[in-house]
Amino acid sequence: MQVPKLLLRKGIINSQGQRRPAIQILASVDPGVKAKLEESFLTENLFKRSVYAQGLPEGTPAPTPTLAPHISALFKNDACPEITVKTILNGQLFQAQSLWEVKAFEYAACRAFDALVDLIATVVELNREVSYEPDAARHLADAVAFAADSAAEAAAARAAAAPAVANAA
Repeated sequence: MQVPKLLLRKGIINSQGQRRPAIQILASVDPGVKAKLEESFLTENLFKRSVYAQGLPEGTPAPTPTLAPHISALFKNDACPEITVKTILNGQLFQAQSLWEVKAFEYAACRAFDALVDLIATVVELNREVSYEPDAARHLADAVAFAADSAAEAAAARAAAAPAVANAA
């Protein structure tokens, strides 16, 4: 399987007689996985500004202090585009007002790509049986095995000591 990659192209474009910074994003994924995504999951949201409008969810990589206010401004702006499976697979162009907006959208695109990779992990598991073993279950299995080994060793020690005790009497 091909490792998923996010391609980012930044540049200056001419739009309505003005030169504006822009960024284009495009996800490169395994062709088999892409076919499955295109078949059933094109409309899945990967980045939705409303989720981030009140702040970054816990566990989200923190932006640099210089980028944070620009991310906040972009996420609160109604013009902030959403990123779906379809747009990231087909390529999405964002025309910004400033380079800081380009960097803020790049941050959003990276979070969307993180979500895509998470989604791909589930798509790959479709029609397969997967087992889940939390650490607590492994520790429980280790504890049960340890107790069984300890009981067997104690029984063997008692059995070995029984003839010696009988001979001493």
